[in-house]
Amino acid sequence: MAVDDLYEEKLRNLRCDFEQNKPQSILDRIRMLPSSRTLIENNGFALLMAVIADQSVKSEIAWNLPNNLSKRIGADHFNPQWMIENNSAVQSAIAQKPALHRFPKKISDYILSLSFVINDHYHSADQLLHHSSDYRTFVAAIKEVSGISDKKANFLFLILSLDFDYPFINKEQSEALFDSHLEKWLTAYFNRKISKTEANRICREVSPDNPALLCPYLWKLHRNEQRRLTNSK
Repeated sequence: MAVDDLYEEKLRNLRCDFEQNKPQSILDRIRMLPSSRTLIENNGFALLMAVIADQSVKSEIAWNLPNNLSKRIGADHFNPQWMIENNSAVQSAIAQKPALHRFPKKISDYILSLSFVINDHYHSADQLLHHSSDYRTFVAAIKEVSGISDKKANFLFLILSLDFDYPFINKEQSEALFDSHLEKWLTAYFNRKISKTEANRICREVSPDNPALLCPYLWKLHRNEQRRLTNSK
């Protein structure tokens, strides 16, 4: 079998399995306290904060951060205006032991940026989240916040699509949530180095209606393989 034929066969196999096992939720895959889940489902500011915090720490730490921060500063203070006026207090609350994140200053700065974007351009966090149903417009607006990259913007897009049933248009333009996990799995599967550009092409081939949706499916495969390797030792 030629190399190109083998590549196409692997694509077909991946597409077939993906169609049968498409992710139905993003939040269900994240371990967090029930109270944290409730806050994130009912407070757009908390949702955005959790997405921002989900870096350099385990996901459950990041997704519990908004709830834990709200408890430390008081629920009445959990809003963009208070965060702007009390940024040092936010940093101290995150840093207070046990710390809510590995990098309190960085995360408090990102929360400050989020708060300014909401305060200066939108009436609320929910308006920022739902100001446009167009995929490209949504991603461009979300990326105005410091700490939100292409990957995080697409991750949030998937959460809103799957967990909040938000009716985006132009979902076929979504992009791969490219990271080391995705790169390692694709490189091993296709037996050649996979770049971000090629990862996007693979995602479009396998999941044309919503290319980004392939990524959480691949992350799950990568985690399962890592567990199998760990358990076999």
